Amino acid sequence: MRDFLRYVEDDLVVIEEWLSPEYEVPAVLQELDRPIVFEGVEGYDIPLVGNLCCRREYLVRAMGAESWDDVLWKLAEAMDSPKEPRRERSPSFLEVERGPEFLEEFPMCRFYRTDGGPYLTASLIVAVEPEEGIPNASVHRMMYLGDGKFAVRIVPRHLHRYYEKADNDLPIAVCLGVDPRTMFACCARVPYEVSELDVAAAFWEDLRVYEVDYDIPIPAESEIVMVGRLTPEHAPEGPFVDVTRTLDERRHEPVFEVEKVYTREDPYHPIILPGGEEHRIMMGGPAEATILAHVSRVSEVVKVRLTPGGGRWLHAVVSIRKRTEGEATNAGLAALAAHPSLKHVVVVDEDVDPDDPEQVEYALATRFQADRDLHVVRGLGSTLDPSAEEGIMAKAVFDATAPVEERELFEVVEVPVSDRVRRILDELP
Repeated sequence: MRDFLRYVEDDLVVIEEWLSPEYEVPAVLQELDRPIVFEGVEGYDIPLVGNLCCRREYLVRAMGAESWDDVLWKLAEAMDSPKEPRRERSPSFLEVERGPEFLEEFPMCRFYRTDGGPYLTASLIVAVEPEEGIPNASVHRMMYLGDGKFAVRIVPRHLHRYYEKADNDLPIAVCLGVDPRTMFACCARVPYEVSELDVAAAFWEDLRVYEVDYDIPIPAESEIVMVGRLTPEHAPEGPFVDVTRTLDERRHEPVFEVEKVYTREDPYHPIILPGGEEHRIMMGGPAEATILAHVSRVSEVVKVRLTPGGGRWLHAVVSIRKRTEGEATNAGLAALAAHPSLKHVVVVDEDVDPDDPEQVEYALATRFQADRDLHVVRGLGSTLDPSAEEGIMAKAVFDATAPVEERELFEVVEVPVSDRVRRILDELP
C-alpha cells in the first residue's frame, strides 16, 4: 500500500484535525473524491487511509498502463495464466506481535446510521483449502463484536467451501493495508482450483508472499495481519450498505476469533466507503475483466463497462465488432454467464462508446426493437437488487446493434471538416 501511495501523492489529502471514526471520517470519504490520510482519528493513534482507488486513473497509473481497458485485459490475461508469487523472507508486518487486546486500540468505522456495528471493509482473508492445499484470497466485510471477535460475511463460494470442509473450524489470516493492485486481482472470479494470489502475481510482478501461522501465505506488503480461526459459532451480521447503496439483509455469519495480531511499528489502516466509488471500482472492475474474457470467446470485444447507474454491478454495456446476426445475443448471454449478478446487458456496435450514456441511449433509440431484440431469461442473480425475489430475477439482453447488411443506414452522418476550417477554428480566441 505504501508503494501505491507514490502513484497518488499529487492528489493525496492529509487531514490532521481530529475526526471521529463514527460517521465523520466516512463523511469526508463520501464528499471528497481524492485519496485521504486521516492522521487524527479521535481516540486512536493509528491513522486511517481511504479513497485510494476512488478513480480508475489511479490503478491505471500504478499499473503503468495506457488506459482502463489495458488494466482489464491485463487482469483477464492473469486469470487465464496465473503464476506462483515470489517469497518474502522478512516482511515489515512482523515488527510487532500482539494479542487480540490490540483491537481495542484499533480504529473501526461506523459508516452509516443503519450499520449493525463497526466494520472492517478492506480486509483480505487468506485461507488454505483443507484437502488440496490451495490458497484462497478474497475480500470480506467484517463486523466487530468485541472481545477479539468478528462476524464475517461469507458468500457461498470458495472460502465457504473451505469452511465446510474444515468442519466449521478454519484457520485464516486477515490482511489489512494490502496494495490495491493485489486487492483488485484477488477480487477476480476464478475457478476453485486457482489461487487468487497466483492471479495477483501474474497481474503485477512485485507481489511477494510470506507464510504466517498455519502455513498461510499472505501478501508481504500487508500493514496489519490478524491470525485466528473461523469458528463454528455464528452471530448476527448487518445491516450493511453494499455496492448498490441499499441495505443488504441481516444474516447469521461465522465468527472469526483473533488469536494473534502482527503489525508494522507505525501501521496504516485502510478503509473503503461502502457504496462509494472505490467500492464500486474494486468490486466491479474485476467483474468487467471476467465479462471481457468470457465474451471474447464468442465475439470480438471492443470494451466492457459496468455502469455507474447500475452500481457498477447490475448493468453492463458491451461493445463488439459484429460480423454476423445473432452474435450480439451470444455476447449478451456470455456476459450474463460470466457475471451472475448481472441484470441487464446492452450490446452495442464498435462505434458506440459504453462510457458515454448518450451514445448508448442513442443506440437503443435507433438500433433496437423490443419485439425482436429483447431477450429475457429468469435465473439466479444478486441479493443486492432489492427488487429480486430471494436472489431470483428476470435478466435481459438488449441487442442495440445495427444489421450487418444495412450498417450504413445506421451510421451517424457528420459534416466534413477541412484542414482550412480546422485551422480557422483553432485560431479563434
